[in-house]
Amino acid sequence: MSKRWKMQAADCFYAAINVAIGILLGSVFYGLVQLVIDGFWLVAIVSLILSAGLFLLILLSDSLLDRLFSIGVPPARKPQKERRKPLPRTLSLPAGCILGILLSALGLGSVILDALS
Repeated sequence: MSKRWKMQAADCFYAAINVAIGILLGSVFYGLVQLVIDGFWLVAIVSLILSAGLFLLILLSDSLLDRLFSIGVPPARKPQKERRKPLPRTLSLPAGCILGILLSALGLGSVILDALS
């Protein structure tokens, strides 16, 4: 098991970004659950299918563009074993999701999503 590196300033920045993204994801997840509970399950399923399709389309286009337009030097045959990310940075996205769900349950979900516009 490789050891984790120590937190640096960039890790704190990435952890803050992950928490913000997690809060938004948690709020959206809470909204989808509310749609299913209120009886609009078809809308929730269609939005999940469309989101999954968009995600797969992005993955496919990224891999296709990487093959067509390869830039840079190819990696060495045996790359060095990379050290693991710090634990706070790793747990920042799940913690943000939980925080987003809790804030939405308290009635602040519309405030969170209105901050985007």
